[in-house]
Amino acid sequence: MRKPAMNRGRNVVPPPLGNGFNAKLIMLKDRQELPARPESDGLYWILSGAIQISIISEDGRRWIGGFYLPGEFILLERDEVRSQFAQALCPTSLIMTDRSVLEGLSQFDHFTCATITTWFLRTYRIALRTGFLLGRSNAMERLAFFLLDLMQRLEGRRHFHLLMSRADIGDHLGLTSETVTRTFTLLQRHNYVQVNGRNLEILDPIGLARLAAAVVTI
Repeated sequence: MRKPAMNRGRNVVPPPLGNGFNAKLIMLKDRQELPARPESDGLYWILSGAIQISIISEDGRRWIGGFYLPGEFILLERDEVRSQFAQALCPTSLIMTDRSVLEGLSQFDHFTCATITTWFLRTYRIALRTGFLLGRSNAMERLAFFLLDLMQRLEGRRHFHLLMSRADIGDHLGLTSETVTRTFTLLQRHNYVQVNGRNLEILDPIGLARLAAAVVTI
């Protein structure tokens, strides 16, 4: 039986970002790139689907900074030379508004203000952990942390259909796609997960937490 996709099962109520901030609904197709905003930085609230954010170097190397799910925010900065790209992993809908919305959080209700503030604090913590992940951890620790973080963001759900490829995961974790595949095999061999293509079930979250302990405790 096909497992629920990562973007399924979350009821997202959009905040009232339209009041004075020129909010706009954007619909993206599978693997469609989010258009750049040359005039200002953009704040995006994902309603459905999933987005990956990539950084492309001048020589063409790619690092995927993160995968974003319904209910989460993306802040894309305007640069003279564009190096940051957002791409839908499946049909995706977003609300776009100007970064200036962050300067007027007090105008919103408590729920909206708390949601935005909590998300950016979480993003900061994850950024610290990702730095450690890329510099001081092995492949098992990296993939274990990635899967645990994904499970938590999916409200504890242990089985889902991954929307990203092994190459996408590798570009996020600083690994080759071959290493990602081998590491999935090792995790499955030790009964941490069950993998069938992109269908994945986390069998032992406590064991994964032990593997990722050095990263999670930062």
